[in-house]
Amino acid sequence: MPADRLFLVRHGQTASNVAQTLGASHDDPLDEVGEAQAQAVAAHFAGLYLEAPAVYASPFRRARQTAQAIADALCVPMTVLPGVQEIEVGPLWHGRPYTHLVTHVAELDLSDGTFGFQGGETLEGVADRFLAALEQPLTAAETPIVVSHGGALTAVLARLLDQEIRTLWHDQRYSHRNTAVTELEQTEEGWQAVRLGDTGHLSTR
Repeated sequence: MPADRLFLVRHGQTASNVAQTLGASHDDPLDEVGEAQAQAVAAHFAGLYLEAPAVYASPFRRARQTAQAIADALCVPMTVLPGVQEIEVGPLWHGRPYTHLVTHVAELDLSDGTFGFQGGETLEGVADRFLAALEQPLTAAETPIVVSHGGALTAVLARLLDQEIRTLWHDQRYSHRNTAVTELEQTEEGWQAVRLGDTGHLSTR
C-alpha cells in the first residue's frame, strides 16, 4: 500500500443494524440516524484539514452513502472500491442475530482449519481481498479514507496490525460502531494504530 496514513470508517446505521441481523442486502440504505451519523463523521473529517484526502467506499449502498457525505464535505470525488465490502456470510448464517457471532462462535472454526462462514467467506479471505483492493488506486500523495463494514474492518485490521483473527473475534477489541473511525500510520515497524473505532464525533449529537 503506497500511502503511509490510512483512515478506515464503518458506514452509518441501517435498519438491519437496528434489527441486529446478519446478511443485510447490498442495497440496504442508511436510516435517519445513519444519515445524521454520516453528516457528523463528514464534519469531523472536514475539521481535520487533511492533505490530499481521497474518499473510497465499499460498493454496498450504506457505505456509498456514508462516503458520499464525507466526500461532499471535503469537496472531493467519491470512488467505489470493490473488494472492501462486507463479509459474505452465506446461506447458513443469513438472517441470524448478531449474538450468534459470540454464542455460536465455534461454528466459525471450519474443518479446513480456517476461520469464517461455511458457505460464505473466511476472515483470511476477506483480509486478502481488502488489501488487494487498497493496492490498486492509492498513491503516496493521497490520504485515503475508506468506508467499509464492521466485519470486514475487523478482518483487515487483524492483518494490518498483525493480530490473530480468532482472538480478536472473541474479544471484539477491533469492533466498530456505526461511523467509527480508525486511523493508521505506516512506520518502520509496520502499521500502527493512532486511534481505533473512535466515535467522538457522535458525542455532540
